[in-house]
Amino acid sequence: MTVNRRVWGVLLVPMPVWAAAPEVSIVTMLLSLGLVLGLIFALAWLLRRLKVPGLAQQSDGITIVSQLAVGQKERILVVDIHGEQLVVGVTATSVNVLKTLDNPIPTATPASDKPSRFANQLSQLLNRK
Repeated sequence: MTVNRRVWGVLLVPMPVWAAAPEVSIVTMLLSLGLVLGLIFALAWLLRRLKVPGLAQQSDGITIVSQLAVGQKERILVVDIHGEQLVVGVTATSVNVLKTLDNPIPTATPASDKPSRFANQLSQLLNRK
């Protein structure tokens, strides 16, 4: 019991060392900011260099219309190549064309053309005044 009282007594006593604000110079702050920004740019460059599939920009004329995960590394994709749609099976070691679609699946309109539901609700909330 006496140990707990001593610990609480030490923790609850205001000490000037704990209350003092840390001395941070503008040079230290700018160097830290530069380091963080440099790290962000280095990671962005690395992601571009590794060509992560989710982040890579799709080339002209080739788009993924739909995809379905059938395992940890296995997927079935519907790929549109200049108007022709193919069903493709993708595994960790191979890519196989499963079928060419006679009746293409309609592609979704880009998100930028149609405002999202959130944007509609936000504009209604702001115009409610």
